[in-house]
Amino acid sequence: MKKAVITTTFLFMLLLGQLSAQHEGAPNALAFRWTWNNFQFPISQKFDKYDYTSGAELTYIRHLGKAFNLALPLKVGKAYLPINADGDAGNADLIGSLDALLQLKFTKPEAKIYPYLLGGAGLMTETTNDWEMNPEFPVGLGLNVLVSPNLYISAESQYRFDLNENRNQLQHALGIWITIGGGKIEKKPTDRDKDGITDDEDQCPDEPGTPATFGCPDADGDGVADKVDECPNEAGKPALGGCPDRDGDGIADQKDRCPDEPGKPELNGCPVTDRDGDGIADADDKCPDTPGSKYTKGCPDQDGDGVADADDKCPTIAGTAADKGCPDTDGDGLIDPEDRCPETAGPASNKGCPELKQEEKEVLQFAMKAVQFETGSAKLLQSSYKTLDEIAGIMLKYPGQKLRISGHTDSIGEAEENLKLSEKRAKTCFDYLVSKRIPAGRISHTGYGETKPIGDNRFAPGREQNRRVEFEMYVD
Repeated sequence: MKKAVITTTFLFMLLLGQLSAQHEGAPNALAFRWTWNNFQFPISQKFDKYDYTSGAELTYIRHLGKAFNLALPLKVGKAYLPINADGDAGNADLIGSLDALLQLKFTKPEAKIYPYLLGGAGLMTETTNDWEMNPEFPVGLGLNVLVSPNLYISAESQYRFDLNENRNQLQHALGIWITIGGGKIEKKPTDRDKDGITDDEDQCPDEPGTPATFGCPDADGDGVADKVDECPNEAGKPALGGCPDRDGDGIADQKDRCPDEPGKPELNGCPVTDRDGDGIADADDKCPDTPGSKYTKGCPDQDGDGVADADDKCPTIAGTAADKGCPDTDGDGLIDPEDRCPETAGPASNKGCPELKQEEKEVLQFAMKAVQFETGSAKLLQSSYKTLDEIAGIMLKYPGQKLRISGHTDSIGEAEENLKLSEKRAKTCFDYLVSKRIPAGRISHTGYGETKPIGDNRFAPGREQNRRVEFEMYVD
């Protein structure tokens, strides 16, 4: 027991010798807390076996540095002290303790909320053993919450290891923590880059600079720090971002298209000249010798569509810039010069013309069978007129498209005679459609005789298939 007392006293003296007046914030504090003790944990681990007993605590705290505090708590109270290994106890006894604790902080002392860990050594005394001193070694954690400039709500939990049997205890505390003293200790100004400007006023604390540039480097010595100098290697004027202005027109040389002739900002630093008299200064005129429009940067624009004639695929017809100066009358995405049907919208795959509907395509397909002639003749049968009239209607509906008529025969008879017959039959269809107001220039006709069979000429069904006239509409 005597050895334990000596050890504890030595620890007190060692910690007191480490006290330091250098700190951030107030150097001293007092804590007033209510305490609750339980000696039955972990002997029985039954917290309802005996009620927690309460007490009071007065603690002096001293800041040792950014990371540590020294705390000297004095506590008194009552406790149910175990009389055996099962945690049994008699009446509550009076106890007291004095500790020396180190608190390890995780935030700055002026933080509104800062937690800490604690550990250290102390002495506990009790009436049960005639005030004999028991060495103890507390460990735990605490939390302070700032409620006013010098006042914290303070909570703490400890587990205290006692050298005597059945005296380990769990302890909680809640109360207030008041800082004493105040004011931060003035720190000596630092100057990391040794340029004579303290770090707190130096905008570039790691690079030597000048007072004129608030401690930042200025390679060209023009009074503009390199980090904001648009011309860091050429001395210039602060008003121009540190760049020179040789002609003194208020425009930095790097932005002045005429750096040796005073000019005007609206002409990018060049003097006013306009050789072609179109009201656009030569410095901004892409065609300085030919009168033009301001919308085309001084170049001619005959149709006035905002696209210069040199870039306009339709220089005499107003269009849009997106269509290279050409119109797109039907709005189908093809400019009129490339659109075979400029007034009727159609897909690009059909050269801007509308495509035939499925039923119209079926009419043309059906015409191969429906258009019939008298045997060995080019005279149309009466039943053929209805189909040809339908084809004429389709032609009138699609004025941008043309029609190709192809006559074919079977292989019965002389090939030369079959060729002549196929040509006559194709011409008969051509003449009929022209009679129905279809322009002749939109129709072509050709006879192929027996050269392009689609069926087997050895058999009657095949020969019937081969005796046909085909009608194909297309976009030229």
